[in-house]
Amino acid sequence: MGLSERKEREKAELKELILDAAKRILLKNGKEGLSIRKIAHAIEYSPATIYLYFPDKDAILHELMEIGFGLMSKYLVPAFAEQDPVQRIHSIGKAYAKFGMENKDWYDLMFNSEKPMKHIEKCAEEWDQGMAMFNFLTASCKQAIDLLGLKGIDERILALHFWSTVHGLVNLAHSDRLEIIERNQTRQLIDRTLEAAMASIFRT
Repeated sequence: MGLSERKEREKAELKELILDAAKRILLKNGKEGLSIRKIAHAIEYSPATIYLYFPDKDAILHELMEIGFGLMSKYLVPAFAEQDPVQRIHSIGKAYAKFGMENKDWYDLMFNSEKPMKHIEKCAEEWDQGMAMFNFLTASCKQAIDLLGLKGIDERILALHFWSTVHGLVNLAHSDRLEIIERNQTRQLIDRTLEAAMASIFRT
């Protein structure tokens, strides 16, 4: 391995170290508990080193979000390939719930962070993975509405409705509230509720 390749590898490793430390701090202390100084202390580097990679903590959080959505997109592969828009929406819901149940730390970071920061504004302005996924759901809703001849339904509101339903189920599962409904049946309750939502919305 040449010197330049070694330096690039070391840079990539340090960037990963910074992001991992930031993720741990965020999950433990929230947005207000995150700072460049704390990240530097955690990885035993100077704050100046962190600034060589990221201009501020919002840039760090935005990159973490992108990593999380990249992981989530792997769960959505079957949905991307589904031709029928109604089945595609159902597949999106199942994939979202599966990701949330199997990756609680990433899910909390992506969807349960404290009030919006600058990175949220950036998401609204740019075609990043988070907005791309919501737009994919919205486009699928539009296709389903057209296919079934549904009247008076806004595809973005429908997408938000569906997202809210699945998000609520995942959070209820994370807080063990679904255990109150039926013991040891969390995954089954999520699946059955998604099926009921699909039947209610699309009259399937």
